[in-house]
Amino acid sequence: MNGVISLNAPQALLRQPALDPDGRQLAFVTAGDVWLASIDGGTAERLTAHPARHYAPHFSPDGQRLLFAAGRDGAGDLYMLDLAGGAPRQLTFQDEPCYPEAWASDGEAVFFSCNIEQMGYAIYRVSVQGGTPAPIYLEPYEQLDQVAVSPDGQTLAFTNWRERWWRRGPHPFSPNEIWVGPAQPDYGALRQLAGPFGERFKYAGKLGWPLWEPDGQGLYVVCDCDGYENLWYLPFTDGSPRQITSFRDGRLLFPTIARRSGVIVCERGDGQLWRIDPASGEAAPIPIRVRVDTKRTPVRIERWTSGFSEVRLSPDGKKLALVARGDVFADFADKETERDLRQRPAFRITNTPAREWSIAWTPDSQSLVYLSDRHGEIELFGYDFETGAEMQLTNDGRPKLLPRIAPNGHAVAYIRDRMAIDLLEELGGQPRELCRARFTSPPICAGRPTRATSPSLPKTITCLAMSTLCRLPVASHARSPS
Repeated sequence: MNGVISLNAPQALLRQPALDPDGRQLAFVTAGDVWLASIDGGTAERLTAHPARHYAPHFSPDGQRLLFAAGRDGAGDLYMLDLAGGAPRQLTFQDEPCYPEAWASDGEAVFFSCNIEQMGYAIYRVSVQGGTPAPIYLEPYEQLDQVAVSPDGQTLAFTNWRERWWRRGPHPFSPNEIWVGPAQPDYGALRQLAGPFGERFKYAGKLGWPLWEPDGQGLYVVCDCDGYENLWYLPFTDGSPRQITSFRDGRLLFPTIARRSGVIVCERGDGQLWRIDPASGEAAPIPIRVRVDTKRTPVRIERWTSGFSEVRLSPDGKKLALVARGDVFADFADKETERDLRQRPAFRITNTPAREWSIAWTPDSQSLVYLSDRHGEIELFGYDFETGAEMQLTNDGRPKLLPRIAPNGHAVAYIRDRMAIDLLEELGGQPRELCRARFTSPPICAGRPTRATSPSLPKTITCLAMSTLCRLPVASHARSPS
């Protein structure tokens, strides 16, 4: 069977910037791929083209390679791409998502964060040749990431996150912290530079994304101590922390710095990337043009050979209704004849995360009735092929089974709670109970079939209750639909 499935086309949203050491080239993520552009703007070049999601690019110290993560073969592993050409090479093979953090100063290893031990995110180091990752700093049930390597490669700065990166404001019970320590594991040498007990900056709230100044004399960090996310500079020795930017709207996320030139680029929450001059604090968006084409077509055709649970032939014998993988479809019964070759895909009636089942045709073959639990409880729905509209017929939150349509096409009988038969005589009306028993078979509307336009109801409903065949009177108590 062929089915048509609609997909939403992605929008261009420039995120997670990374600068090369000289600050001339800018890598970023949009449409699930890594792109490359000039720091001055212009048309971006797409570096990856894969259905998987790519994220967190980082330039190597020589600017010739790019580190990023992608879910190509799992939850998310590290890949290295040579910008001169060639396919990306996979560096890690973990069951948990890996997040690239920084390159070692010699370019022979990379740092990343991952929840390998299932005790919180820790900082690891792996060679660019691959191999087993080595833990650098791991603190049980803490979240260590956003690693920055000092210009001499001897010291790491990183964030201990106790709140999500998108949360803002002071939080005395779970504040973030900026730590500094040796690039080789030495827990005794770790110092809290910023945080509730920070040596250089005390603040119990949002702190993150440490960036080394090119001369290694201080760190740039993101802080919202003035009520807004802004860039601050924290010197290691003399001087007080000073505010670099003075934003009063938007966000300041995922900043990156050029190792040699010191220019900074960040997200501002408006879909653009902004360039910041650390000396003056001036900021402006970078005019980047991205020619985004989705890697998936808005409509795709799939051929299914399994997963079918029901099929019903329409009373006129011309159409089929079927349930495939929890959704309702319709198609021609005579898909291929000597006169006509109907090879178009089946028509999809429902497209919900929930399941639909128990389909039934009206006598005129123009409508369907079926059950669905899309709102949490099993309710009765109807679909009209002439109008293309779906209508919810019941809304009482009671379990329902096996709907059956009367010969006049206006009434629907079904089993409720496995202990009663209800009759719905009008669309949008209230069902009425016909009888109570333990039913083991669906109700069958009996009587001489009438035209679909006839307002008369069948005289009896036949069902199997307690292993006994029962016939219930209907017409004498029914109301004629208006």
